[in-house]
Amino acid sequence: MLDYYNKRLQEYEAIYAKPERQADLNALLARLQTDVSSREVLELACGTGWWTERLATHASSWTATDADPGALDIVKLKAIQGLSATKTLNAYQPSVSTPVDCVFAAHWYSHLRLDERCIFFRSVHDCLKPGGRLIMLDNNFVSGSSTEISRTDIEGNTYQTRKLKDGSLHEVLKNFPDHQQLAASAKPYFENVTFNNVPGLNTIYYWYTSMEKV
Repeated sequence: MLDYYNKRLQEYEAIYAKPERQADLNALLARLQTDVSSREVLELACGTGWWTERLATHASSWTATDADPGALDIVKLKAIQGLSATKTLNAYQPSVSTPVDCVFAAHWYSHLRLDERCIFFRSVHDCLKPGGRLIMLDNNFVSGSSTEISRTDIEGNTYQTRKLKDGSLHEVLKNFPDHQQLAASAKPYFENVTFNNVPGLNTIYYWYTSMEKV
């Protein structure tokens, strides 16, 4: 996974230019700017900082993290307004010395294996202050826009075969959860789980979730 995304750094943000996804992206940004307002935010798997660049200025502090130092180098070069710090961090099991009141992750949850989800939620729970929130978004599968599923393993994890501009092919884990699966994995660490059922947020290509630390 890390190797694939490192090789994809220079074309990473092209996905956000798809014309059919612009309405969804604008709706999500409007919602997220409100969500993170005046919060101390820890962003997981920030990649090249597309979301960081558009949200950090709305938070009281924003720490962007990724496992790939190359991605963080790109984030630093952007000189993003409102960005407090960058940090190399394992998003599978994140940890911090000082808890924050919001953890944000875009396009990360789908890259967790089914048996990694509970571990992830437990780790995020430990990163949050009492009453803190986990906010995530990721892709819905939309035929004709999404990369087709290439295989499903014995545990039920699904995979895509992706092609980069250099012609190389990469198998990438990509799971697409529903509300019931998400809420079940989040127990007993989170409650009040919303999943796309937010007034005014009727996105097609992306799902959104927000949940509160138990």
